[in-house]
Amino acid sequence: MLTVEQALKIIKTNRKVAIVGLSPKEDRPSFRVAKFLLDKGFHIIPINPTYEKILGIPCKKSLSDLSAGEIDWIDFFVNPSRLMDFSATVLKLSPKLVWCQIGVVSEPFNQELDKAGIPFIANVCPKIELEKVG
Repeated sequence: MLTVEQALKIIKTNRKVAIVGLSPKEDRPSFRVAKFLLDKGFHIIPINPTYEKILGIPCKKSLSDLSAGEIDWIDFFVNPSRLMDFSATVLKLSPKLVWCQIGVVSEPFNQELDKAGIPFIANVCPKIELEKVG
């Protein structure tokens, strides 16, 4: 698992992020993080099968709707029990980073990423960490 500093270094130069589980509800952490990243110049791709658009951006129904190279990193806002459901797709996409939000922790998922050589960080929020460093 990466340190916060290592993860921030990756996202500062890799601006295309898929946000899995992004909600259109303004009071939700996923919405606030997505809005923050947009305001910071990141290109986000909402992943949510229920909505056509979130924050004016067309949603992909599934992470598997993306192709390798379409995103630089993935930010997960899902129940940790669902992370392994995404494992095969994440390995296929081979992102530069997988970021699992606060409370989104799965040791088997982390082990899969580790075996595949995909950098990851878990139980941390990029918005909070970016706000700390300015």
